[in-house]
Amino acid sequence: MERSIASEHSVGERDLGFLKGAALSAAGFLLGLTRLFGYPAPFATACIASANGLGSVFLFVGAAAGYTINGGLETCVHYITAMGVLTILKLITGIFAPKKTSEFFRIIMSAAAGLAVFAANFLGAHGVYEIFISAAFAVIASVFAYCADKLRDTGLRAAVSGQKTGSAAAVCVLFVLLTAALTSLQIGVINAGVFLSVLAVLYSSEVKAGAMSAVCAVLSSAGVAAGNTDSAASCIMASVSAPVIMLLGKYGKITRSCAFIFTVSAGLIITGMTETNGTAAMSAIAASVLYMIIPERFSPLASFADKPELVSAAASYSAFGDKLAYMSETVDEMRSAVIRTADALESDNIRDISWVYNKAADKICKSCPSNMKCWGKMYNETADVMNKAVGMLRKGSFLSASDLGAHIGSSCPERERLAEALNKQYAVYCSAESASRKVAEMRNVLTAQLGATGKMLKKMSEDIGSCDAYDEEAAAKAGSVFSDAGLYKPSVIAMVINSRLCIDAYGKGDLRISPDELADRLSFALRHEFDLPVITEGAERNHITISERAKYDAQIKVFRRNRAGSSYSGDCSECFNDGRGSVYMILSDGMGTGSRARIDSAFSCGMLTKMLKAGIDLDASLEMLNTSLLVKSADESFATLDLCRIDLNTGDVLLCKAGGASTYVRCGETFAEIGEEGIPLGISFEADYRGKLFRISEGDIIIMTSDGAEFDKTWLEQIVMRDKNADIGSIVETAGEALRLSADKNEDDDMTVIGVKLIR
Repeated sequence: MERSIASEHSVGERDLGFLKGAALSAAGFLLGLTRLFGYPAPFATACIASANGLGSVFLFVGAAAGYTINGGLETCVHYITAMGVLTILKLITGIFAPKKTSEFFRIIMSAAAGLAVFAANFLGAHGVYEIFISAAFAVIASVFAYCADKLRDTGLRAAVSGQKTGSAAAVCVLFVLLTAALTSLQIGVINAGVFLSVLAVLYSSEVKAGAMSAVCAVLSSAGVAAGNTDSAASCIMASVSAPVIMLLGKYGKITRSCAFIFTVSAGLIITGMTETNGTAAMSAIAASVLYMIIPERFSPLASFADKPELVSAAASYSAFGDKLAYMSETVDEMRSAVIRTADALESDNIRDISWVYNKAADKICKSCPSNMKCWGKMYNETADVMNKAVGMLRKGSFLSASDLGAHIGSSCPERERLAEALNKQYAVYCSAESASRKVAEMRNVLTAQLGATGKMLKKMSEDIGSCDAYDEEAAAKAGSVFSDAGLYKPSVIAMVINSRLCIDAYGKGDLRISPDELADRLSFALRHEFDLPVITEGAERNHITISERAKYDAQIKVFRRNRAGSSYSGDCSECFNDGRGSVYMILSDGMGTGSRARIDSAFSCGMLTKMLKAGIDLDASLEMLNTSLLVKSADESFATLDLCRIDLNTGDVLLCKAGGASTYVRCGETFAEIGEEGIPLGISFEADYRGKLFRISEGDIIIMTSDGAEFDKTWLEQIVMRDKNADIGSIVETAGEALRLSADKNEDDDMTVIGVKLIR
């Protein structure tokens, strides 16, 4: 049965809430009312190009109403038509566009916004000047749409806090253009552009080290001046006020507001009180009062400095990584100390077989009157008798006095006691040797386990250090999704690895939704396209791993056939996605046949799968599996192992073989066989396997086989290379049918074939 590890699934747009839709319509209405250089401003159209899904529809409705009031339906019909076409284009392309907009798609939609604005103005243009205005507005709309879409993807937090320079520049451009347009809106004695500019300057003072956001606020004042040249003097005073309130950033909101009002008022007195300056002063006072009465907990920037979006691994997690590295070094030192101590002690306790008769002679012959004769003049004859006696002991015989030949058997007065002593000392020797072997085996297992533990801790430390960044905001949003899905008090960590977002979550409770629904909810909440999650159930808590959608997918097909007349298969296979962008295929063959072989192969596959899904390093996992097979039974317990890991982002393949059968690879126009290498796990105290690294691309195929599934390489090459577009299922089925037809030649073993094809 085919198993698709990362099956396709689309992320549908959720319905926008009524309040959010109303807010977008209101924003579109206000932008539709704005004017620039005396003409309807193009910002509403640009916003439609940067919006997502139904958001563009709500913006269109509001903007159409605004443009109608602004210049009349007849005058603005070209604008409304252009916006309608752009809205339809957004709805159509929204089906194919990723949640996180690619740079190419962003540029295309920005250009579409510029083209729509140019067409709307050009159709109603009269003269060269208005054609020039059409071109200028097209450029402004494109820039606005690009900046707005980039800011939507990166988030306001990262932009205003200065963590992402490109996003911060986008904020600057947006503020300049918005304030220039909003300057045309006069609500009573309040000018909307000045009002927004003052709020921006005041709120920028809340950001620690917020020079970037303060500069953005100052530039918005320049935008007011561009929108209304009569307001230039008041805008200069607002710009001068920005560094003043930055210096007062550590004080309260009232102090900063009063300082701003004082600076602006002083400047206006110096430049003269005109109607325009008076309007600017009233707008500044109104914005300052609003700033003072809004509670700090509702401030849009209050938490930026204390809770940045991305925390570098070196800043907050390096200490924990260093701790793991130190623990790894300590475990390695323990392993080395055990080996060194054992070597030193065993060097003092090394015994050969001569120890048996030397020890017996010390007890019996030492006080014998014939000692000098036997162990002096006739030493060679005595040693020869003793070696023959020990040889008989090693064959399992029990010595008696008659077995001691030559001069000892005929003239030794203590020959009965000597034979008894030899029997006893040989028993002591055998017992000591047996205990020494058992201790050596235990020591080898211990040192192997310590080595694997050290590797595991070291790999964990390296993973923490190699992480690009930790996204605290994404972790919080993902935690809410997991909690709503049924996970009780989830602990979530969001990591950016190789520019891809990966999420690990731990918690108790069962999920109330399907994996597909969970991936959709996370994609919607975090604005990233995710693969299906990997959910691993533990004894007390569950572990969920999910990462951004990979470049490739893996199409997998497995064929199995039991040995004739057997209800058990000695082969066991597992195929799974680790949730971090890699797919694994594991094939194990327990040595022997029947249920015993099945137990060994199932144990190997199950234990290795469990460790890899938990995030344990592959080398450490194989070492632990090897020692576990050594000690899990008094009888011999070992199994072959084939493991194939494919990175679905790069196509990199790691193939590990520990006594496994041949693996076949189609890579482009090349077909290769990778033969048996290494020895089965559970035989040696150290895992002896061979690893091969290579890279495949779209359409390439890997076929793994157990030793019962023997193929003629030439025949298999023809099947695999015949049709490059063939489905992996049909290839494996063809190979399986060939195995069925030749089953009479392979009745003595089980057969398993795993085929995997890399697809988009």
